[in-house]
Parts: sequence; structure tokens; C-alpha cells
Amino acid sequence: MTAGDAHDARARVLDSTRSWLLVALGVCVLTVVWGAIFTFTVYASELAAAFDLTGLQASSVFSITTAVFLVAGGAFGVLAARVPLRPVVAASGVGLAVVAVALHAVDSYVGLVVVFALLGMAGGTAFVVVVSLVPQWFDTYQGRAMGITMTGNGLGVLCFPFVWLQLFERVSFRTAFGVVVGTAALVVLAASAVYRRPPGGTRDAPTVDVAWLRERLGHRPFLAVVVGYGVLWGWYYVLSAHLVDILTGNGIRLGVAATAFSVVGGVSILARVGSGAVGDRFDPRAVFSAAVVLAAAAVVALPAIGSRLPLYVVLVGCGIGNGTLAALWSPIILSRFGAENATATVGILNFAIAAVAFLAPLAVSALRVRTGDYALPLVALGILTVVGVALFHWGTAPEHTRAT
Repeated sequence: MTAGDAHDARARVLDSTRSWLLVALGVCVLTVVWGAIFTFTVYASELAAAFDLTGLQASSVFSITTAVFLVAGGAFGVLAARVPLRPVVAASGVGLAVVAVALHAVDSYVGLVVVFALLGMAGGTAFVVVVSLVPQWFDTYQGRAMGITMTGNGLGVLCFPFVWLQLFERVSFRTAFGVVVGTAALVVLAASAVYRRPPGGTRDAPTVDVAWLRERLGHRPFLAVVVGYGVLWGWYYVLSAHLVDILTGNGIRLGVAATAFSVVGGVSILARVGSGAVGDRFDPRAVFSAAVVLAAAAVVALPAIGSRLPLYVVLVGCGIGNGTLAALWSPIILSRFGAENATATVGILNFAIAAVAFLAPLAVSALRVRTGDYALPLVALGILTVVGVALFHWGTAPEHTRAT
């Protein structure tokens, strides 16, 4: 196939029915993966009771899971940029199935960490495939497609707290976990049947090797994006681990606190679709930055919230920030730095998030113990989030407009 033929073949499939099928499957995959992993704040107490864990041990399980989730995705992106995607996604599905069964066989903290690390590895690999593949199948509707795809994260956060609570009323934690993760395995295995890159997209892409990594990481704007992007996600992982504890400490009833993260997920669904459409028409970087700064302000306000009405206002701010962040980061990154070796580019970013996802919940927990409440930790987190936004915004500016 000549370069012209490859270009024509690619042009025919972009924005096609096949493209939208991948979006629909991406929504399903992200819903079950996010619902299984990132509603940890809802099932942390059940996990701790089932395995007789301390609070710090339970928090460390989440930190390790999210770190492995992101590192595994990063490693896949960098080391397997040219590997066919179907077997990789299938392997993720098999890994989730193993997790669903293995939790019934372990009975110690170490065994639990191993099982949850495998959960993070399988989920992270599926995630990086979805977020790096979907933009490659679109041209005109890239922002909209990613916005819809990333509603899966919001749907997982919206629906799965209720799923967990309903299951806990009927079955043990181990059985509930097996049901949720087993369902995720089936969804990922179904998606593996059709996941592949569009034709003609990577024929001339440079080889991902040490020289490519050195060139990429030696580029100051890209390095600023890597650091900034990792930092600006910190608030989300802190809320994933600590939101229920923050709210109950403020006097919010446990039932309200346990479903509060669902509000963030529900609002983020609308924000993902809306921000994707807005980003297709206006400057997506400006939309992105404004929304994440709004989330930072909402996080700083959380320690002062003691009743439902202001709580919902703050949660809406978090949902708008989360939805816009999730919908627009991938199109912004790939538009600025190119879609060639997209999984490798996304993978590098995952390594940055991994460090923040691991350290931020633990740091907030430790600082809260020293200060006696969440006020100072969350103020510091909000400031760091704004710094991350500034770095990301500068690094993704077009080369001819960025101030140096």
C-alpha cells in the first residue's frame, strides 16, 4: 500500500460508524473499570473490615492500586506502541477475571496488595488503550467523541456507589467485589473483539526507543506538560480516597457522604459531553484551564462545608472540573504533540500521574494527622492544582505563540 493509499484508507474511516462503535465500547470499558477502582472511598470500610486492616493500610491499598494502574498504562504505552491492540485488551480482560476469583483465595494484607495491584495493572492497560485510541479514529468530532467516551468515568463514579451499597446489604465484600470485577472482565473481553488502530495512521511514525524518549523528555514544553498534568490530577485521587472521611468529619451523615462522589460523577457526565462540544468550537486549552481551576477552588472549600446545599454546590464544581479535564486532555495533548505513537505519549503522562496518585492521598492523610483536620492539606492541594494548570497551559501552547 502506498502512502497515498494509506492516507485515503484512513480518511474513509475517520468519524465513521466504526469510530462511534469504539466510542460506545470505550464508555462501557471506562464505566466498569472506574466503577471498580475509583469508588474506593465507598467500599474502603468494608475492605478494611473484611481483611482487618488499619486505616493507613486501607489507604495504602488504594494508593498502590492507582499507582500500578497508571504505571502499567504508561509501560504499555511506551513499550508496546506498535503491538496489535486486540490481544492486549483481551489480556486485560483475563487479568480482571483472575482478580475477581483471586480475592476469595487471599487472607492477608500482602495477598490483598497483590490482588489489587493486578486489578490496577489490568484496568490501567485497558484505560490507556481507550484514551489513546479513540482520538485517532476522529477528525471533525474529536473533542465530542472523547467527551462522550470519558462519560464512562463519570458513569462509573455515578452508578457504582449505589451498586456497592446494594451488594453490601445482600452479600459479603468478597462476593460483591467478585461480581463487580467479574462484570468488568466480561465487558473488556467483549471490547477486545473490535479494538484496533485505524489504517494508515502509524506507518511513518518514529520508533519508540531510547532516542525517542530522550528527545520527547528533553523538549521543555512537553516536560512542563508531564509535570503539570500529573499535579493537576492530584485532587481527584485525594477525593477518591478521602471524600467520605472529609464529609463525615464535617458532620455530614454517612449515607449522604457515601453517595456524594456520585454527584461528582453525574455532573462530570454532562461536563464531558458539553466541554467536548465547546472544545471543538472554541479554545480547548482555555476551557480546560478554567474548569480545573474551578475544581481546585471547590476542593479548598470542602473543609468548611457542613450542610447539604453548599455541599452540592461544591460537588458540582468538582464535577465540572473532572468532566472537562477528562474530556479535553487527550485531544489537547495529541493536537499539540502529534498522534504518532499516541499510546507512548499518553503512557509517559501516566507515569507522572502515578507518582501523584500514590503520594497525594498518603500526604493528605499524614498532614491531616499532624494538623488535626483537612483544611491545610486541601488548601495546599488546591494551590498545587493551580500550579499544574499553569504548567499544562504553557506547555500545550502552539510553538509560535508560547512565551519563553
